[in-house]
Amino acid sequence: MNSVSRGFKIYYSLYILAGLALFAYLMQDFPVDRWRDLILFITLMIIADSVQTNLPRGGASIYASSVIDIAGIVLFGPAFMAVVEAVATVINEALVQRRPLIKVCFNVPLLVMTVGTAGLVYRAFGELGDLGTPLFLLPLFATGLVYYLVNTWSVTFIIALDDRRNPLHVWRQNYLWNLPHILAFLPIGAVMALLYVNSGVWTIALFIIPLYLARHTYQLYMDMRDTHINTVAALTSALDASDPFTHGHSYRVSRYAMRIGREMGLSSRDMEMLEYSALLHDIGKISVQNDILLKVGPLTEEEWRVLRSHPNIGADIVEQLKFLREAADIIRCHHERPDGTGYPRGLREDEIPLLAHIMNVVDAFDAMSSDRPYRKALPIDRVIEELETYRGRQFHAESVDILLDLYRRGEFPLIVEADATTEIYNSLVEHVQV
Repeated sequence: MNSVSRGFKIYYSLYILAGLALFAYLMQDFPVDRWRDLILFITLMIIADSVQTNLPRGGASIYASSVIDIAGIVLFGPAFMAVVEAVATVINEALVQRRPLIKVCFNVPLLVMTVGTAGLVYRAFGELGDLGTPLFLLPLFATGLVYYLVNTWSVTFIIALDDRRNPLHVWRQNYLWNLPHILAFLPIGAVMALLYVNSGVWTIALFIIPLYLARHTYQLYMDMRDTHINTVAALTSALDASDPFTHGHSYRVSRYAMRIGREMGLSSRDMEMLEYSALLHDIGKISVQNDILLKVGPLTEEEWRVLRSHPNIGADIVEQLKFLREAADIIRCHHERPDGTGYPRGLREDEIPLLAHIMNVVDAFDAMSSDRPYRKALPIDRVIEELETYRGRQFHAESVDILLDLYRRGEFPLIVEADATTEIYNSLVEHVQV
């Protein structure tokens, strides 16, 4: 806590107080005759949280417990589920997973606020929430939406305060992708509640297997994603081997591109494609002979023609891989310029994908700030001057403005040389979204 901002400390403290206040308010309506159900749901919640799948970003995890939360809200109300979440979270995070106290102290009120607020919304619909009519799907949907928004925005603000970033950008990049998953879980929660009412407690046991299957499905996805990462790392290493003078160039371009994309607030999917495209933007150069790539003097017209073919060749290579097809057009366009003087197609302004605009700017930034066969690296002041001079003509204006703003704030330092395999793999694991 000593290293975080004052805003973080204030938000953290107020959120805990708000969670405690809501918990105290809800306890006025706690169903004291539901102890058997309470123990059952706490046990089910602990089991659900034990089959988590860890995500690659910041220690986050996917849980299947939202199904239980929704069913419990429908069956027993917000007070009941607030106790379930509080007890289960303390047991799982403090005793089983042994997470830091600072996280446990925030996550308990976080989940109380999530189920408590969502439960109050469901209760506000009154008779529409009666399980005897299909109209209860309307408050169920509203409850699920509130559940998702309270949970994700509560965490978004604390991440934004910790990282000093725009909250909307944090939310879009980290949580927007998860909305379909939450909505897909709503019917399962409804079925769980209906079976519990109509067929008894034993039906809850039927949901243990689907919870484990959900975890297994997510794990298969993570394994597939790991394969994708290894594929991109291998292709990038092959590129570095073909052009040793620019060793690490693709890695640096990807880091610079991600900084600009994050500042722009790009979606999770766009950030993923930006990173893949940046790492592989020069893959087409494996078809260009080293006597051209490493030539010290000026290139002939024929040599320029060969060199300018690399965006098309690179795009043709990556579009053979299904998960990289979206990146192909970005790679094909990364040397296009807003004024139409770029290659290979001479596109202008909005004809060029935004992600290709970003790559064009950071590619030039790294090329100017790094040693090349024909010259030494330019001083950083000269690089900044070049970007300002050709802003809006050779370089996308918004991308240049963001880069310069980040640089002047001390948030765009030059990246030192990195191991072309280990660092690329680690960066993908850290930044690629799911």
